[in-house]
Amino acid sequence: MNQQPQLFKWSSRRVLVTGADGFVGHWLANALAARDAQTFALIGPDSSSNEKFRRRKTGIKVVQGNITDVNFISRLIADSAIEIVYHLAAINTNTGSDLSPYEIFETNIRGVYTILEACRTAPKPARAVVASSKEVEDCFLSGVNRPQHPYMTSKAAAELVTRAYGDTFGLLVALVRSDNIYGGGDFNWSRLVPGTIRAILHEETPVIRSNGLFQRDYVYIEDAVAAYMAIGARLDNPAVKGQLFRVATGLGTSVLDMVKQIARAAGLPDIEPRVLNEKSEERVDTFYAPEFEQTALGWKSQYSLAEGLSHTCQWYRAFFKGESKTQMK
Repeated sequence: MNQQPQLFKWSSRRVLVTGADGFVGHWLANALAARDAQTFALIGPDSSSNEKFRRRKTGIKVVQGNITDVNFISRLIADSAIEIVYHLAAINTNTGSDLSPYEIFETNIRGVYTILEACRTAPKPARAVVASSKEVEDCFLSGVNRPQHPYMTSKAAAELVTRAYGDTFGLLVALVRSDNIYGGGDFNWSRLVPGTIRAILHEETPVIRSNGLFQRDYVYIEDAVAAYMAIGARLDNPAVKGQLFRVATGLGTSVLDMVKQIARAAGLPDIEPRVLNEKSEERVDTFYAPEFEQTALGWKSQYSLAEGLSHTCQWYRAFFKGESKTQMK
């Protein structure tokens, strides 16, 4: 099982989660609050998640603002005496050219150094866990011909900035690269898992745009949250501070097999996807066995793919049922 250090207690810890209106951030904020951490959830200035947190009465303090506003962020971290920051806020558009590279670079690069500078200059410096992405790996490998996308390069730059704050100023930081995290509450329907579940539960044929042979490592959300918490609890450990951690199971599953497993988890195993065989520039993954994470953090994935998908399908089935009831009123 995932174990927290015996001397570390989340109770009364003052923790800030940026991007708490996102999929992983929302789960993480709720997990921290459930362990009685004094949790501050930073959401975007135009986000509607404020009411979502309030309706659930989680005890989370919701703060709205922009992560690139240096004065706002500095005051928030200093005045709230934040001890640990989980920096998850980012623009996660990682394909196509119909986007603003300026906005991506502002949010994903300026955002990280704004957060880390506020941690560094606080009366009592805060420690920080910074979320990265598996997308950056091709940026650091020689001989890789994959086209560079603004999202990839922005997250690679954010990693370098984070390392600079740790190496030069001794700030207690760590980086987290995640594989494909899935679970209830992800409303990015262009992603494989929620999009396929939505199609199947609405009795529609799921569509695979590629040939379906690409393999990915899929990590259930509760395992990912456990990894983040294990890192935050150990940031003053020499084996953890300044390190890069990968949240992965080490197992690859093809898109076609993933769709079949989702269909089984949803109780409709006979559904067959429509495969478009469109040309794709998707990355070709190598699979990482998280042995270092198990040694340094005592962390490894606890949920099998079948278990995670079962929980995820149950979540969306209840969500769509509740959505239908709301529409009928």
